[in-house]
Formats: sequence, structure tokens, C-alpha cells
Amino acid sequence: MVFLRKPFHVKIMKKLFLIAGACLMLGACGPKKQDPNAAAMPLLETARTLMFQKNYQAARDSIQQMRTMFPTALEVRHQGILVMDSIELLQTQDSLNVLYEVLDVEQQKLDSISKLNNRGKNSPFYDQKNKVFYLRQSIDELNAKTKFFIRKIEEDKKPASAPES
Repeated sequence: MVFLRKPFHVKIMKKLFLIAGACLMLGACGPKKQDPNAAAMPLLETARTLMFQKNYQAARDSIQQMRTMFPTALEVRHQGILVMDSIELLQTQDSLNVLYEVLDVEQQKLDSISKLNNRGKNSPFYDQKNKVFYLRQSIDELNAKTKFFIRKIEEDKKPASAPES
């Protein structure tokens, strides 16, 4: 009597199917994957808190960490763009406030120097005038930056429009 043997590759295929089935069953029973948006939200909240505490660099770092750790958390990343723009806006406004205070002091110095009628000795006057000029120029640049971020935040808040066909 001759025993019919199954070919060797059929035995291996059966074992592979059993192992693959077992892996699928174990994978289905494992823990559910966490939603990346929910996982990224604490980092976004941390960035917001740091932003309101005027710790702008730490807030930026928190947003960057969120982007790195959760590249698929698209909803939270969109909110992160708004937070990053808000950080830039607030920091620019803080810088503007400081520059306005410095400008007031430097303008008073210029006014007091200009009241002195020092003909031939105008070097301090022109030095002070240059300081005031460059301060005003810096203020103008920061005002433009502020307007830019305000417009950018308004645009980013608008819902995405449907693509035209």
C-alpha cells in the first residue's frame, strides 16, 4: 500500500495560514489605537497656557513637539497654526509696547537737545535724531508685522473652501 503524501509546500502553506490567522486574531484583540488628535491636544493646551504666561519660546517648543510627535493629528495641527500665529502676534505687540516706551524717552532727549541752541555743536542733536528715526522705523516694521499676523489669523480661521472643478 502506497501512502499518499501531501507535497511539502502544502504543509508549509497550512502552517503559514494558521500563524497569519492567529496574528490577526491577536491584533484584533489588542488595545485600540489612540486618536492622534486626542493625544496631541495636551501639548496644544500647554502651548496656549505658556503663551498666555508670555513664555513664547516654550510655547513654540510645545507646538513643535506636537508637530513632531503627532504628524497625523491634522485637526490639532491646524489649531496649532493659529496658536503659533497668536504667539508671534503677542510677542510682536509686547515688543511694540517696549519700543514705544523707549521712543518716548528718546524723543524727550531729542526735544531737550533741540531747545539748546548749540550752533556748530550739532553732533549730539543729530545722533539723537538718528536714534529716534531708527526707533520709529523699527516701530513701523513691527506695526506691519502685527497687521500681517492679524490678517493671517483671520484667514486661517476661515473654513477651507471646496475645490473648484
